[in-house]
Parts: sequence; C-alpha cells; structure tokens
Amino acid sequence: AVACQYVSSEQVLELLDYPSYFRLTKQPLPENRAAILERLHADRLINSDVGNKWNITNLGALLFAVNLETFDSHLARKAVRFVAYAGKTKATMVTHRNDVAVGYAVGFELVTRFINNLLPKNEHIGAALREEQPLFPTLAIRELVANALIHQDMTITGTGPQIELFEDRIEITNPGEP
Repeated sequence: AVACQYVSSEQVLELLDYPSYFRLTKQPLPENRAAILERLHADRLINSDVGNKWNITNLGALLFAVNLETFDSHLARKAVRFVAYAGKTKATMVTHRNDVAVGYAVGFELVTRFINNLLPKNEHIGAALREEQPLFPTLAIRELVANALIHQDMTITGTGPQIELFEDRIEITNPGEP
C-alpha cells in the first residue's frame, strides 16, 4: 500500500532516512539523487508516479521514516512505544517513556540498546575484575523486539508494538493474534 502519494524526489529524500538504508544494506551511497531513487525503487520502498513524482510505500515508511508522524495516523500509531514502571503493575509510577517514531530499521538498534540499558544486571566477580552481565540475554531481547515488529497485524489500526518493563518482568505486545 501507499503511505504518501505524489511526492517530489526532494520530499522522498526528506521523508526517508536513505543514508541508513544504504548503511544497513551495506551499499555505497550513490553520488546523485537519481541513483538513490533507483535503488529505493528497486527494493519497493518507493514507486514511480506520473509527472516525475513518487509514492512512498508503507514498507518504505515503516522501515526508513525519518519521522513516522509525518505520515498518516495509521502509520504514526505503529511507532514503537516503551514504558518502564517502578513496580509490578501499571498502577505504579512511570519511570521511563519513549515513543520511537522513526522507521523500524532505523530505530531498531536504538530501541534494543535503550531497553538493555534499563534492564537489571547481575554482577559477576571474575578472577580480577567485577563484570556486569544483563539479567536477560541481549540476543533474546533483540529477537523478541524483532518478532513483535515483524509479526504484528498491520491491518489493525490505532495501535502498534508496545514494550513494558516492570520490576519483575518485561512484556512485549503487538496488534493481532499469534
């Protein structure tokens, strides 16, 4: 589906974080606008329209939006929401809140790093030095967040992936059924 219709090539480059696209796909950044648009089009992040205009696809916006809120509310509500509570229920004080309104590919590393920095850690005493080790494996957190993003039901509007950190657990939810 189309997230944004009939936009100029300049607008495409303003709305999508194309340098991140090239960095994450391990491609050199082309030297001209036409080559950049060609690569984005080849991966179906944008589609050509009449009059030298472009359509940004939902895929392009969800993965590489500079700001999901610049698109319609359907996509804006798909931003990852993170909330940390001081206790074991939602009735306790919120200690951290972060709505990550960038595209999933752009913000994935940011989200996982943010979560891992807030998770409790165990202190392991080695032969000479103390080391902090995360209570939850970093790889597990990464996989849980990735699965919540990938396997959400995109046809459900008004909600998106949510990560909640409590004193005794972490809950990761997304719209749809398993």
